[in-house]
Amino acid sequence: MIDWTAVRDAKGDSGAIVGELLERLEQVPDAALWRELDRRLVVEAECFCSAGVTALPALSRLAQSDDTEQRDRALDLAAVITRTLHRNHEDDRLVRANPQALAALHQRAQQRISSGTGPAIVRPLQDTLAFAGYTFWASISLDFTDEHYHLGCPHCSTRLAIVIGDYGHYSAIRDYNDGDIHRVPLRPAAPAELSGIRRWMHDTAAAGGDMTLADGLTYLFGRAGCGACGSTFDLADWFEAENGPTQPIDPIVPRTDRSD
Repeated sequence: MIDWTAVRDAKGDSGAIVGELLERLEQVPDAALWRELDRRLVVEAECFCSAGVTALPALSRLAQSDDTEQRDRALDLAAVITRTLHRNHEDDRLVRANPQALAALHQRAQQRISSGTGPAIVRPLQDTLAFAGYTFWASISLDFTDEHYHLGCPHCSTRLAIVIGDYGHYSAIRDYNDGDIHRVPLRPAAPAELSGIRRWMHDTAAAGGDMTLADGLTYLFGRAGCGACGSTFDLADWFEAENGPTQPIDPIVPRTDRSD
């Protein structure tokens, strides 16, 4: 039995309001109730409130609905909550309390991938990653028409701009006056050499017809060089490591339910 009074929504109010909204939605679909639930849990496309994590079991049940809009709304909101877990560790105990909810959401999100083609596949792919426990890859932008990441060189700490898109595929030092200087081309990974979740992401993008995403991922999962010290490094490994530990969902979602 959930004690909704022990958690708070995004407004700082008692979670009892969220619990009531979810209970009403389980009885009958209602667009106005979904809008109010979003307003109670999400701020600028992120959810940092304990009521959001507590809502995952109910959202998992709603995601099993035969009503397409009800199902999609539940999956979308649950994905926003779960993606935010990469930077929100205050409520880890609440996440661990409901492993079945994440596993069921992951299964449902996987089914939705097949309905998208081209760029429309990015969102369901990242939702699936989030529920599987790969919250970092689920939360970053993957717009490889013009993507820019920023990270420090692991060897000399020089701040680097990583560019993957129509303007090129390189690392550089971004100068205020001269733009990107000391450019070093990125070395893409060969798709056949990718493994685990990286191989799954690439192959899923390719199968869905989004070759811009598939090609961009080979650069993201390749190697980068530093124009300051001349060193090279695994771009994805360092990018993820520099942004802190991921939400520890691994023990929660069974490996048989994960994407890899």
